[in-house]
Amino acid sequence: MTTATARERYSALLAAYFASPDEKYLLEAADLGRELVRADVPPEEIAELHAEAVCRLADQSPQATLMQAGASLSQPLMELLIAYGLAFRERQQRLRASEANYRAIFNATNDAIIVLGADSGAVLDANHRTCEMFGQRREEILGGTFVELVAGAEQTSIEDLAARVRRAASGQPQLFEWAARDGDGRGFWVEVNLKRAVIGETRCVLAVVRDITSRKQAEEARRKLETRMQQAQKLQSLGLLAGGAAHDFNTLLTVILGYADLALRDAGADSPVCPPLREIKKAAERAAELTRQLLAYSGRGHLAAQRLDLNALIEEMAHLLKVSISKVAALEFDFAADLPAIEADPGQIRQVVMNLITNASEAIGEAGGTIRIATGVVDADRAYLSESYLDEALPEGRYVYLEVSDTGCGMDEQARERIFDPFYTTKFTGRGLGLAAVLGIVRSHGGAIKVHSQPGKGSTFRVLLPCPTGTYRPAGQGAESHSGQAGGTILVVDDEESIRELAERLLRSAGFTVLTAANGAEAVSIFRQHAEEIAAVLLDMTMPGMDGQATFQELRKVRPDVRVILSSGYSEGDAASRFAGKGLAGFIQKPYTYETLMAKLTRVLSPA
Repeated sequence: MTTATARERYSALLAAYFASPDEKYLLEAADLGRELVRADVPPEEIAELHAEAVCRLADQSPQATLMQAGASLSQPLMELLIAYGLAFRERQQRLRASEANYRAIFNATNDAIIVLGADSGAVLDANHRTCEMFGQRREEILGGTFVELVAGAEQTSIEDLAARVRRAASGQPQLFEWAARDGDGRGFWVEVNLKRAVIGETRCVLAVVRDITSRKQAEEARRKLETRMQQAQKLQSLGLLAGGAAHDFNTLLTVILGYADLALRDAGADSPVCPPLREIKKAAERAAELTRQLLAYSGRGHLAAQRLDLNALIEEMAHLLKVSISKVAALEFDFAADLPAIEADPGQIRQVVMNLITNASEAIGEAGGTIRIATGVVDADRAYLSESYLDEALPEGRYVYLEVSDTGCGMDEQARERIFDPFYTTKFTGRGLGLAAVLGIVRSHGGAIKVHSQPGKGSTFRVLLPCPTGTYRPAGQGAESHSGQAGGTILVVDDEESIRELAERLLRSAGFTVLTAANGAEAVSIFRQHAEEIAAVLLDMTMPGMDGQATFQELRKVRPDVRVILSSGYSEGDAASRFAGKGLAGFIQKPYTYETLMAKLTRVLSPA
């Protein structure tokens, strides 16, 4: 199990427990804790698993509901930690027993063993490993003192080492770490074990010296990793705060910008109120830019796209990918020569690769198999694109592809239909953890995904990314313009009264007839009564009760061709995995102005 797999499992488990606090989810949490020990997941990552899962709940659930859950959300974490602790102690006990056996067998050859005179501290005898460790011949070592041999470091005094030898000679065993230096001046760390002994009739001190340089380096690496993990956890918490704040601010800024627009339109060009209104609008636009930066920080911002060599990126990840997959899985690479560069966000493409590899590794499981990563170029026509996810707005043409295939368990048709559903929690082997995130990233890059899988015959995921033909523009960011007046009936659905009133005034000023609804249930009721006359629906994504996604699904049941424009204080990428490929007419991010709203409606209502 990889960390990414554990995150997805725990997030799904916590979401299920949040929805229905059944004891079976606590038992699943305990099972997961034991699996984390077997997967060598360090304990410091468990808190991060919980924090990330709570973050996801916060994104998907109303704040009031989440706050009411309170401490009960920590119950799965406690069950996981208890099971982890018990399993970890059992494992540690087994490791200690194994280590004892190992030392009994290999001590004589793997450690430096030195016999010292109890009174003089002189070296009476030393094994071959001592000569190798300290880079000296045996005749050079014999007759010298232990202090002269070992005390090659600068950070402690020679007297301290001599005192330890004397204490060992008096019957006080000594076990300590020491920074030594060999005959060539190379520094290294050793663990020194000094014990009083009698060999024949000679009282002596037996010194067993072990080179622990690798262990010290590993400890330092672990310390640095722990520091990075703590920093990542802190940044994640700040990201949650930033994302939530940005969403709320964008809602407020929508009202400020919208009414400033209305006031400017109503005032004459020479009105003395125009300059202050323009300043208000400029300040609100600057504030909106700050919220976009907050969204970027929280992971919900726009792409940081750049020219990217896909082959080189995967080659850089090769070692990480190999250590991330199952030990019984083989990883193969097949890179196309002269692969065109793409315009993409390197960090997000790395996430796509890692999630697909994780999915393939899990599909293979313990049975063993092969994972193959391939790249290439394909000329995609409409028939080819129609078989992929996210094909609705993609143009025909050349696409660079990233293909990950495995020889694992494969999926049946039912599983394939829901493989990218972020709320899909049915447990079955090879369920494709993290694929919802892959879908959102690919959509934001203007790409598509093709999936081929059959039970028992493995799976192949092919990610299509467009070959750049000009200035790169992420999906959904195309330029739009508005001209003239419009007409028709628009249903505005938002739980914020100020947003509803603003949208109604903006739309009426443009010649639209407007209906409003304060929640999803009311929107569905109104839509049933006026389905034929409503030209489009402006739908808020995050509402209490029936949220934007549920409302969208109910509206489609009433009229499948309904044109729905999703509105949110988060960026379009945040909604991509939920609505991609489901017939959404468009997306408009709060705060929006009169011009951006009219431009969006013009595009959506224009004849195909």
